[in-house]
Amino acid sequence: MTTIQTDRLTLRPFVAEDIPAYTAIRAKPQVVRYLMGGEETAKRAAEIAEARVTWFGALWEQPGGFGPWAVIEKASGKLIGHGGLRRWEALGWKPELLYALDDTAWGKGYASEIARTSLRFGFEILKLDEIVAAAAPGNVASIRVMEKAGMRRLPGLTVIEGVQAVQCVVRREDWRAAAEG
Repeated sequence: MTTIQTDRLTLRPFVAEDIPAYTAIRAKPQVVRYLMGGEETAKRAAEIAEARVTWFGALWEQPGGFGPWAVIEKASGKLIGHGGLRRWEALGWKPELLYALDDTAWGKGYASEIARTSLRFGFEILKLDEIVAAAAPGNVASIRVMEKAGMRRLPGLTVIEGVQAVQCVVRREDWRAAAEG
């Protein structure tokens, strides 16, 4: 299992002790608005948080596995969300960049920090060839984070589990050229 330190964040695998704080984050309709299931999932925050913490942790336990990290704000020591990479059936098992942060952490550049760190981890450590990301068309801030991280927006919309989404992609050679440029 991998823990990464950035200037302002600690990215580490989830543990069971994260469930209460993660539940509080997922209980906010404004936070889950653009996640699968939308605002309605806030009503089931405890159930979803427990399932996600267990699932995200289990992804790290698989041989060669990786999953989303618990995102800890260094200044406060608080769990502020999740971010990282996973393989998801709905995207053809391609490695996906994902992140969701508590609204108290919005506007601080944390999502961009997570995205850049996750792409570097995926390409340099995991040696992935391609990483994808998806966002609801109305989630302009998230789409902007993907583009700032060097991902290219694909034309049109795609449907993921019955929901329309903008999809972005970056290949290792394109990321490397952008990182060096």
